[in-house]
Amino acid sequence: MKLAIVEGVRPTLMPEGTEIEREILGASFDIRWYGLIKPEEYKTVLEDLDAVIVRPGTPFSKEMVSSLKRARLIVSLGVGYDHICLEAADEKNIPVCNVPDYGTEEVADSTVAMLLAHQRKIFLFCHHINSNPISWDWRISKPITRTRQMQVGIIGLGRIGMAVAIRLKAFGYTIGFYDPYLPRGVEKALGLNRFHKMEPLLSSSDILSTHTPLTKETRGMIDERFLELLKPRAILINTARGGIFKNADILFNHFKNRSEFRIGSDVWPDEPPTNHPLLDVWKNRESWLGDRLILCPHSAFYSEEAICEIRSFAAEIVKSVLSGGKPYNIVNGVNV
Repeated sequence: MKLAIVEGVRPTLMPEGTEIEREILGASFDIRWYGLIKPEEYKTVLEDLDAVIVRPGTPFSKEMVSSLKRARLIVSLGVGYDHICLEAADEKNIPVCNVPDYGTEEVADSTVAMLLAHQRKIFLFCHHINSNPISWDWRISKPITRTRQMQVGIIGLGRIGMAVAIRLKAFGYTIGFYDPYLPRGVEKALGLNRFHKMEPLLSSSDILSTHTPLTKETRGMIDERFLELLKPRAILINTARGGIFKNADILFNHFKNRSEFRIGSDVWPDEPPTNHPLLDVWKNRESWLGDRLILCPHSAFYSEEAICEIRSFAAEIVKSVLSGGKPYNIVNGVNV
């Protein structure tokens, strides 16, 4: 059996090799690791594979899928799968699976950390004291609202969204959510306020956190109208996908037009980011933006345990399918 693990141009998950996968799959598997596969290598690398594991953000194009002659499975090494050409996989009747059940705690914790840092204005205090230690003045932060007086709106109450809601309830926030795909009654079991339309959630929330996959429905969801519906002093958290932002221009403009609007984001419309005026302003710490943008390099998922977990789960899916079992977490239209 042959398995390829494709990590792309910025390999970071497997610098130490493929020991985790070998322990699960056994000695009978020929496991090969690749960074970027060039078009002229498609035939030699992909043709005789039985399965492929692809890291999110690494394009696996129609041409690459078409080069698979005997593969029985493609696994996305993460929650997202928009980097894989699902239509081509459908045509070849190859199931595509993702790994949604890893790193839930890490992303939820990162979300709450960003949210609290903004709400309590931690970076404002830190940078103020750093630049002028003897000032020692808490009044620069005014106003800060008590947690129990604030509503957090969550878009997407899946594994991560639910983990965030549970954490924030413990702090005393009022939690509202919008997720049209959840069955009725979930809100009663969790003690949350359910919104059946997204717009009222946006306009009534003090803090808004997105936890949706990147799909045709959610791509560019955070656009001008979305931002205009938010409260002027709203905090927007995105630890989901950069493509949910329409582009960086709308964020720049909204920062300019709303002097108390804040964002905490683990993602960016294009990753790694290209030059943009908003990033220049943020990097130079221009006074009009201040500490209103917290930006991390798509790191919310990370812990050593999460890395081991995602690799193990992906290998277990491969082992199940190639041993005659059914795939799980199928995200394309193949019926098995």
